[in-house]
This record gives sequence, structure tokens and C-alpha cells, in this order.
Amino acid sequence: MDKAMQGQSAPASGLRHAPKAHEMVKSVLHQGILTGTLPGGTRLVQSRIAAELAVSTRPVHDALRELAAEGFVRFDARGGAVVHEVNRTELEDLYEIRKMLEPLAAARAAKYASRADMLEAAGLLAAMERETDMPQWAEYNCEFHNVIEQAGNSSRLVALLKNLRELSAIYVTHSIVSEPDRVRCGNAEHAEIFRAVVARDPEAAAYATLRHLDGTLHVLLNVHPISDHRRRRPAG
Repeated sequence: MDKAMQGQSAPASGLRHAPKAHEMVKSVLHQGILTGTLPGGTRLVQSRIAAELAVSTRPVHDALRELAAEGFVRFDARGGAVVHEVNRTELEDLYEIRKMLEPLAAARAAKYASRADMLEAAGLLAAMERETDMPQWAEYNCEFHNVIEQAGNSSRLVALLKNLRELSAIYVTHSIVSEPDRVRCGNAEHAEIFRAVVARDPEAAAYATLRHLDGTLHVLLNVHPISDHRRRRPAG
């Protein structure tokens, strides 16, 4: 937990009575889950989180409830919060839906992306090429796909894909850490998507996105296979 909280704590005077303290707590936990510093199965102890972030337990409770509603956290039989662990069936379902929607988003980006969108995507590509810290690479990865999807000018599509991609990221980041070749391939696939968008080629952008998703799913299911059942970890 400590690693996920590094650089996130704030003085108690600024947050203890802040009306939106739970949003800060939620942001810290959400980021830790997406980047893998809070992997699936991690027990989230409210009193400890409250102490580390200098808030009361109430905003922590509220943040955990919101994360549970979004699928990132689950509550066990004792009422304790645990980072959600994606199982094989769920992962396949997520990718089946993503493979229908993300190629569409990329095709729309090829039609509608602005120069500012392309410059931002290019900057993220360069950052991913340089990055050696896997949680940070994962963050850039999410930002890159976000830029591509938002460039398509469909707020509904962006909202749908954001949750799907972030739920997938719970396991993706863990797998990438132990599969460095996937990072290299991922960078090449991102560049292919970017080139198609810059070329204003919707069909090529959709195809490149589909290949990217297939490549990632192959690693998740075959190189580092996961169980179809949730792992049980002892409390405490």
C-alpha cells in the first residue's frame, strides 16, 4: 500500500474537513489499481488508508463504495474491501466487447482527430518508448488510448471504453511486468495505430487496433494464464 501512496499524502489541515476528500482518496486508490501497485487481491484497510492520506475513515469508506460500484473493488464476507481480481471468463468478455468498440473509436479518430490530438498522441508514444518503469508505462498506455478515443468525437463511446479498458488493466499491468517483450510489441502496435490515424485511414486504424487487442489478450490467456476462479487470500 505504501508504494501506491507515495507522493499522494497531503496535510491533514487541507483534507480532513474537505467536502471532496473522498474524491482524492478514490483517485489515489484508482491510480494504484490501474498501475499495478495495488494488484488484484490486495486488502484495503480503511484505517490504514485514512492514516496514510491524512483523512478520516468516512471519505475512505465512500471512495471504496464508489470503486466497488465501478468494478474495481469487492467486499468480502466480512465486509472488508479487496482489489478486484479479474478471472479468465471476465477477461474474455471484456476483450470481446472491446474488440467491437475500440476499432470503431480508432476509425473515428482517423476521421476527426485534430492536430492537437495527434501531437498529444505522438508525445505519449515517445514517452512509452523511453519508459522503463512499468506502472508509469501502463499510465502512458491508458492516456494514449484515451487520446485516440476522445479524438473520435463520441463522448458516449469514450465513456463506455474507459471502464472496459480500466477493468482490463487490473490484470494487464501485472502481466506486462513479467513480459517485457510485450512492452516492445505494444509500442510497435501503438505506433501502427497512430500512423493510420495520421494518414486518415479509418480501415487501417481499426485493423491495427484489433491486432493490438488480440496480441494483448494472447499474452494474458496463454503466456501468463489466469484461473477462471477468484483466488482466496487470507484476511489480515
